[in-house]
Amino acid sequence: MMAIVLMATNFLRQRRWPVILLFVWILVTAWLAKGFSGRPDAGDVVFHVQQQSIYICIFSAFLAADALHTERKSRRILLLLAKAVSRADYLLAVIVGTAGLAAAYAFFSALCSLWLSARAALPSGGIWGLLPLVVAGAMLSASVAVFLSTFLNPYFATACTLALFCAPIPFHVQHRAWSLWLPGFPLLVQFLRFSFRPEWAPSWIAVIASLVESVLFWLLASAIFARRDVAVPVE
Repeated sequence: MMAIVLMATNFLRQRRWPVILLFVWILVTAWLAKGFSGRPDAGDVVFHVQQQSIYICIFSAFLAADALHTERKSRRILLLLAKAVSRADYLLAVIVGTAGLAAAYAFFSALCSLWLSARAALPSGGIWGLLPLVVAGAMLSASVAVFLSTFLNPYFATACTLALFCAPIPFHVQHRAWSLWLPGFPLLVQFLRFSFRPEWAPSWIAVIASLVESVLFWLLASAIFARRDVAVPVE
């Protein structure tokens, strides 16, 4: 377990500049949502919360999908695997590192949302209920992206991950019970339906389903990656 934590920490350290820019982006969007009058519109605050929730899932998918390609291109992955680290553990470290970043991002974004909601005189209880949904969505998007990146280009893997999350929207399958198990879609619906009204509440079943699916995609990715020749250079 300690090896996974160390690899996850190193994974984030190597990507420190995108992470710093991400946190700057949070501050910029919060300032824009505040508006120039000093009192933000309630609709702008809701849009800000929804935007940040979806954006962290997109960023997590991109970050995780690029990990394998970058490590294989630099040949650092050969050094890691030579230190008695299994390929499954390596993939898990990427997912854990991405989820850790998502948790920090979600918390910092929640603080900005609390500030905006206070200025707009809106109840803020729903913001904390959104945090586990965001982290679960980021973990699932990272798991799917890692799975696809074992056999696809990282950019194409990211695009396919987003398509998988959004494809059911035109069919309105959220009205069917089995739509709960469509990867990421129930969480996306929760993000888009978020409001500061009391009737909005987080779906804990969707969180549990997303965590189960994250494990399944990690197992699939491990099975495929175990048969890949990582010594072959990539472009």
